[in-house]
Amino acid sequence: MQNLTILNTRRIKEFNRVLTKQFGAILQENYAYFLNEKSRIFIINRDIANVDLNKLKIDKIGLYFAEYKDNQARLSKEGAQLLVQENKNVTNVIELDEKEIKQYFAGTDLQKDCGKESKFILLQYKNHVLGCAKYKENTIINFLPKIHRGEVII
Repeated sequence: MQNLTILNTRRIKEFNRVLTKQFGAILQENYAYFLNEKSRIFIINRDIANVDLNKLKIDKIGLYFAEYKDNQARLSKEGAQLLVQENKNVTNVIELDEKEIKQYFAGTDLQKDCGKESKFILLQYKNHVLGCAKYKENTIINFLPKIHRGEVII
């Protein structure tokens, strides 16, 4: 059973400041935020959060939204998709072409110039958000889990 900590308003505001700094947007819906021992943030609908969770044996709850360490947020694939879905003006979104998308799904890091600053970016192909990656020294570091990798994607 996981040890989940419910984030209070102050910690949610702190997390939202990090999201705004990194991606220029925050989640618009009013979610309840949970943090586990591995610094992962899960979100759930506030109606479910009103249930006394201490009386339940919970292994996992909600949507895995992001890993939150060192004042940085690395969004999950679903977290990146939700953030973009709820906001029109998300920043640090990098559009990949067909060749790059095939390399990305093969699990390799991509060589691409996205500026000088080291940062987390969101990857997109056409209108599809693929997830979050780390950009550093002209390299997009691939965080795609092995279970999502493959050759036939387009």
